[in-house]
Amino acid sequence: MKILHIINALEVGGAERLLIEALPLMKEKGHEADVLLLQSTGDTFEEQLRQQGIKIDALNRRGGRYNPLNIWSIRCRLKGYDVVHTHLFPSQYWAALAHRMGEVKNVLVTTEHSTFNTRARNGVTSWIDKKIYGLYDGVICISEATAKFMKQRCPKSVTIRVIENGILMPRADELKEKKSREELIGNVPQDAFFLLQVARFTEQKDQACVIRAMKRLPENVHVAFAGYGVKQVSCEALARELGVERRTHFLGMRSDIADLWNVADLGVMSSNWEGFGLAAVEGMARHRAVLASDVKGLADVVKFPELLFKRGDDAELAIKVQHFMMARDELRAWNEKCAERAKLYSIDHMVDHYLTFYKELIERRGTTI
Repeated sequence: MKILHIINALEVGGAERLLIEALPLMKEKGHEADVLLLQSTGDTFEEQLRQQGIKIDALNRRGGRYNPLNIWSIRCRLKGYDVVHTHLFPSQYWAALAHRMGEVKNVLVTTEHSTFNTRARNGVTSWIDKKIYGLYDGVICISEATAKFMKQRCPKSVTIRVIENGILMPRADELKEKKSREELIGNVPQDAFFLLQVARFTEQKDQACVIRAMKRLPENVHVAFAGYGVKQVSCEALARELGVERRTHFLGMRSDIADLWNVADLGVMSSNWEGFGLAAVEGMARHRAVLASDVKGLADVVKFPELLFKRGDDAELAIKVQHFMMARDELRAWNEKCAERAKLYSIDHMVDHYLTFYKELIERRGTTI
């Protein structure tokens, strides 16, 4: 098969990281997988894909990803593919409209990565959502919770398939600490209890809850946030307001997430809503327990009640952090439990399900591979 993946940009995020790991596997399995970006940001992910022989094209229109003229630019790039697979808004909208206008025969698929979107708050945008999703042949949902959300937003004619996210499991040698905290961050003491959250600063994530928890925790607890986004400025201001800025580290976009996990004591995934929680699985696969908000999707992945805290409850989060800080033997046991659970989410297994779904939709549409 020849497959085109369309996404806004290759920034730090679960959907983007998924492509970085899945597309080379599709290529290994004998398929051609190309990428079309609405915007090229020059981030590390782009170079990683190019090094593995993945073709990347970018529109880079003035006005960026929200410019409706992206529709026409996408339209002329769809021919010759068996499958067009979109990720994230607004790529989902522009590609669906381009596909409809172009009258091409390829199968149109999207992956829905969340159990909520801001468009769901408004009746008009919800109606538009349903019309757009109605242009798709299939919607991949990354969890049962996501599928439940999408069944309310898709016409019945659209096939919904639950395919859980997967990750590339780390090799044993990759789990060893290769760089010290000082090399990676600079001002986190080696004897500090170190928390790590990997996530963009968006309305979906809730780094503010972690920062509030820091106010309740001892001086030897530090937290690092890997990622960037519109909420970062307000989170930095909150850290200063609460007097915890010295122990709160904003790392921006990092290409060395694996090294950061190796020097962390405990992971945190604080979210307001979540379709799955890929970053949590990545931490667990690196033998780190991850404390997570008890929200659908994310809670299904982390699973263990002992590691869940009520959404936005900084007091409960602080209590759990302090407990594990004092009970290191128990924490080591949880690290191993989490590593075992992470093995359920293999990227190879996920890619096989993607390819099977593509073939089913192609056969149903009556096109040939």
